[in-house]
Amino acid sequence: MPFVTQIEIDHLAGRIEQAYARRGARWNAACSTPRVWTSAAKALWQCGIDDPEFPVDPELYVAAQGIDPDSSDPWADLASPLAVERYRRRIRAIIRQLRSELLREIRLAERSIRRGRPTSDVLASRNPGLSPLGRYIVARRALRADLADRWSREALDQHRSCPLYRKACLNFLPLDEYPSETEGRTAPVRFPIPAACSLN
Repeated sequence: MPFVTQIEIDHLAGRIEQAYARRGARWNAACSTPRVWTSAAKALWQCGIDDPEFPVDPELYVAAQGIDPDSSDPWADLASPLAVERYRRRIRAIIRQLRSELLREIRLAERSIRRGRPTSDVLASRNPGLSPLGRYIVARRALRADLADRWSREALDQHRSCPLYRKACLNFLPLDEYPSETEGRTAPVRFPIPAACSLN
């Protein structure tokens, strides 16, 4: 397991505790100890080690849990194997959602191309239904490296906003063509800034 410092675990634990409180969870602090937040942090970290595609994101981890504010138990809600499994399920659901959205974009663009519209015109259009990453994928699939280069920076920005796009794209692009700075990563992303990955 890659080395993680106690400072990092404490930082994770603090963010988990804050996110849990923001969910409106009420629990009897006298029946718990600060160790629950540390245990939850270690569980989340281990989840990312077991599969680096699962981000070490404390806020997303807490948001993935089915927390009942009136009968909250942080040990069960956050530090149990079931909590980790709930997080995995939600991450997989987000990836499926992203994959579905990208597939719609790709089909939309490639349908226009098959009807005779130039690829460059399709990708340069102001169609709000096409994201930068969707345009980049279509350019790569059309073997238009010049057009892919044009969209690579914005596609990378889209990836940075939600790194789960990387796994969502596996059906559409070879891994070495994905516009990511994380190829070869063996340890989980540490403490990302909460961004566009949605649980809705």
